[in-house]
Amino acid sequence: MELSFENIWLYLAIMITASVAVRIVPGVPDRARLPLSFAVMLVFLCWVPFVLDDFRTRQLATAGVWIVAAMGLNILTGYNGQISLGHGALVALGAYVSALLMDDTTQMNFIDSSPWPFWLAIIMSGIVTAIVGFFLGFPALRLSGPYLAIATLALAISFPPVMRKYDQFTGGSSGLRPEPLQPPGFLDMLDRIDWLYFIALGGCLVMLLLAWGILRGPLGRTFVAVRDSEVAAEAMGVNVSRTKVTAFTISSFFAGISGGMYLQVVGFISPDSIGILRSITLFAAVVIGGLASILGAVIGGAAVVFLPADVPDLVAQIPGVNPDTVDEAPGVVQGLALILVMLLMPAGLAGAVHRLQHLTWDSVVDGVRTLRSRAVDRISQLNITR
Repeated sequence: MELSFENIWLYLAIMITASVAVRIVPGVPDRARLPLSFAVMLVFLCWVPFVLDDFRTRQLATAGVWIVAAMGLNILTGYNGQISLGHGALVALGAYVSALLMDDTTQMNFIDSSPWPFWLAIIMSGIVTAIVGFFLGFPALRLSGPYLAIATLALAISFPPVMRKYDQFTGGSSGLRPEPLQPPGFLDMLDRIDWLYFIALGGCLVMLLLAWGILRGPLGRTFVAVRDSEVAAEAMGVNVSRTKVTAFTISSFFAGISGGMYLQVVGFISPDSIGILRSITLFAAVVIGGLASILGAVIGGAAVVFLPADVPDLVAQIPGVNPDTVDEAPGVVQGLALILVMLLMPAGLAGAVHRLQHLTWDSVVDGVRTLRSRAVDRISQLNITR
């Protein structure tokens, strides 16, 4: 029997509250707090298809896709310092590879005429995109900062025309639509949307764990060292060129996996499915979520989906707002959010969350006393001036 839970934001709030409560409840060993918190959150996420409607379930599945893409971009930009505005093209490339391998009407599956299993097609999407990223990483060595950003932006601009040009493989403007993925027989209790959600959830968790393992190891520390100072890193024996190419390759692998997952969830890919605007939106979302943070990638990937879908309805409820203009709200709100985050939270929303985790009652009291003393001093100065 399917339950009903109409408000997704209330459901997510309950999930976050429950996971946080496990971390602060007395009597739980410190070593077990973090694993239990993740376990509680995972239970809520696995319960999603049975309590939310199909629209919200598909939304969360799509969010899982873009979280993987945001994690890859965060590895490249947040941890290694290379700016990319063309990551959407790599995601689209991964989706095309997966579509070609799963479409039995093409001759691009390299082994026989039968379509590949979805999981193998997703893995192959990541491998092919990683190879492309490896070769893109070498010309990127000569560029940095805004020059690298413009070069990667050119990649996003040129990708759709190339896909239209080779329409015998890509389907041209019509795109590719493989056979819809159905749940296997032993999971016949699940609807197709629910099955796609669990594929996206599983892929997202695996890729986040992979990113966590990479970034906590020597390679992750090397990425950060090159980002902070290439001269100092090279003086310590780090091969800067190899590190940058490696970051580009790993980031592209994440983008390819995201593209393979995107095809499964959406079921269709065309040259216009993931355009230049989505590449820029993904970069902005990662900055808002927080650079050099796994949590920032999660927030950023979710923002790519929920910001344009839910913001118009929220803005339309504000008194004095013309409902006819709410269609323009996502871009306006995203721009304002980016500016406010850069001014007030340089570390992004994830940085603010990390600060709140270490916040204690004594620090709050000290902060209030400091603000009070500054206000009193300011008033005294004004009275003296008068």
